[in-house]
Formats: sequence, C-alpha cells, structure tokens
Amino acid sequence: MNLNDYLQEGSFVKFINVQSAEESNDLALLGRALSSPIRIEIMRLLMQKPRLLSQIADSLDLQLSSAAFHLKVLEEAHLIMAENSTKGKGKLKVYTFSRYKFILLQFFGMPNESVKKIPHVVNIPIGDYVDAKFDKACGMANEEALINEDRPNELFCPERHSAQIIWTKRCGYLKYAISNAYAIGDDLAEVSFSMELCSEAHGYNNNYPSDITFYINDVELCTWTCPGDFGDRYGKFTPYWWFSESTKYGLLTTVSVRKSGVYLNGELINKRVTIEDLKLENGNRTTFTIAVKENAEHLGGFNVFGEKFGDYNQSIVFTAITDTNA
Repeated sequence: MNLNDYLQEGSFVKFINVQSAEESNDLALLGRALSSPIRIEIMRLLMQKPRLLSQIADSLDLQLSSAAFHLKVLEEAHLIMAENSTKGKGKLKVYTFSRYKFILLQFFGMPNESVKKIPHVVNIPIGDYVDAKFDKACGMANEEALINEDRPNELFCPERHSAQIIWTKRCGYLKYAISNAYAIGDDLAEVSFSMELCSEAHGYNNNYPSDITFYINDVELCTWTCPGDFGDRYGKFTPYWWFSESTKYGLLTTVSVRKSGVYLNGELINKRVTIEDLKLENGNRTTFTIAVKENAEHLGGFNVFGEKFGDYNQSIVFTAITDTNA
C-alpha cells in the first residue's frame, strides 16, 4: 500500500518520495528553501500571523528586494502562500504560512511498518458539531450571509454545516465527533486539536477575557483564558460584507494531549491528564468540546472560526501521531 493511502487529509500533509524522479524538483526546491537561516526566520514570522512584504523586511532588517527574493524561494517550495488583498488602498500581497503541518520524506528502503508513523489528520468543519448549547445571545454566519442570530433553538438547522463563524456571548459549548479508527492497534504518542478562537463581547473588545475549557471524550483537559474579542482590523479571510464593528479574527490555539500531560500551544500545563486517560480506543468515536462554563470566572463567551473567516485558512484540525518507539 502506498503511503498516501494512509493520509486522511492530504491538504495538511505534504509527501515527497525521494525515489521518484518526478518529485526531484520538489525535493530540490524544499532543500534550497530550508538552507537559509533568514528564510527559516521568515517562516517563523509567518507562523505567528500573515504579514506584508514591508512588515517582513522591517522585522528582519532586510532590504525590500532581499525580502522579496527569499519570499519567492519559500513560495516556490510551497512553504508559504501569497494572496492579493484589496483591503485598504490599492492591492497588497499578503504572505501567510503554508497549510502543511507536516512534510514527510520517504527514503529508499523504508520499512513497511514506518507507515504507522504518518500522522492522521482530520479537518472538521466548525458547523459539523453533534451537540451544542448556547446562551441566548449567539449566532453563526457563512462567508456570504448571517445564518442565525440570537436563536439558540435553531442551532441544529441544516444550514449550520456551511458556517464559517459561530459565537455565544456568555456561556455554552460545542461538541464535535470523529471516527476513532486511528486509535485502533497503534500506540499513540499525541492527539491534538487546533482552531482559531476568541472571546465574544458586544461588538468587539480586544481586552475582554473569557475562560474557554477544552474536553476530549468528556475528560476536562484545561482552561485557557482568551485575552479578548478581536475586531480592530479585518482578518485575512474575513469577507468584506462583515460588520465593521464586530469580531473579525482570533488566535490560533492548539490543545495537545501526550503521555506526559496536556499542552496548550506547546506548553505543558496539566500533568494530571495523559493520553491514556482519554480511552481513545473505546467506542467508535472521539469527541472534542469547546466550552465556557456557567460558573467561569470570566464569562466572555467564544467565537470559533472556519477557513473562510479570521486570520487562518483552517477549520478545526485534529491530528494523531503514533509513538515512533512502538
């Protein structure tokens, strides 16, 4: 079986077969792109947020022509993306980091068992929740229009599947479910969920904390205090028709569970819950819940963004990684 057969969402994993003559150019472009410390610094900048050419040049003290050269090399290797933005005056090119979370190289003689080490990645549309409960002040929209506003009894309308932004003002939760086939027969090292989130204030308020709690299989993982509801500028993917005094972008947030505990954006914050506690192999699904508890200290609600709203071209991304020592 080819390694690509094991990839569930190829848009998030780039695979290069070193043995394939057809992929030699891709491999050479990747090697060239990664051979420069400056280009690696540019990638790190774009992992934080999208930027203009001038912003990248200023951050790294580069001439515009030099920054443009390095960006072209990275773009040719598909490590970054560039899109024209018409927000503001004139057209500006905005650079953002690639959607790829992993780049995998297959070398000559790779044993068949190594296919188990390929991460299992699933993209979950934000409207595909299986359970939900919201405060009265809530709503959702897709990239073209509002779907529902302040009608929590309509959370399960069929149109929800097209949602690109969903919000609740004070408390509430969204629960998602995926198949747990990935957990059967393998020793898992890590599972993670990545998504763009922010608080939900009236209009927007960049300084508006909210205590957002995450669960996997109904096991409480951690609570993140989101600093605000961000609307001082348009998100890179937020549509033009969207209300100027409303939420426009969030923060990319990743919750991971390993054998050593729970990590929030790469930082270990809870040693009491480990991947074994999640019982991922039980039943036929894995659930993930985003919630603000009714008794939270900061009852600031939440917004969750899809790939066509906010700053990041993704919905909710689930990743499972097999233990390389298994």
